[in-house]
Amino acid sequence: MMAIKRNFALLFLGKAVLIGMLFLIVRQGAEMDLDSSLRRGVFTAYTASVFQTDSSPMITASNINVRKGIIANNCLPFGTKIKVDNEIYEIQDRMHQRYGCESFDIYMTKYHKAKDFGRQTLQYEII
Repeated sequence: MMAIKRNFALLFLGKAVLIGMLFLIVRQGAEMDLDSSLRRGVFTAYTASVFQTDSSPMITASNINVRKGIIANNCLPFGTKIKVDNEIYEIQDRMHQRYGCESFDIYMTKYHKAKDFGRQTLQYEII
């Protein structure tokens, strides 16, 4: 009877160690993906106008004034920086809820530049 209890305890301990190791491997892999991998996203552009944003177009969702280098995304935390075509952008705004995590909206000062930018699928890197 004692041998059965000991074998059961060893089996339980072995499974717990294996689950812990798998958790660490998966977590480490997820962190590497966030830190260094290139991803693809759909990029559009917007200007600070009421018909493109809301009633306070000069204020971002993070409550700062819009400026060059601001980008909107619904999933990355405010302050996250991404690199797109050798330009650095900072997440400080949000988009309409219908847009997913791989959609980005770059702030531009001129409407015609935003319109010319159109909709592009581009590679980006979280930095």
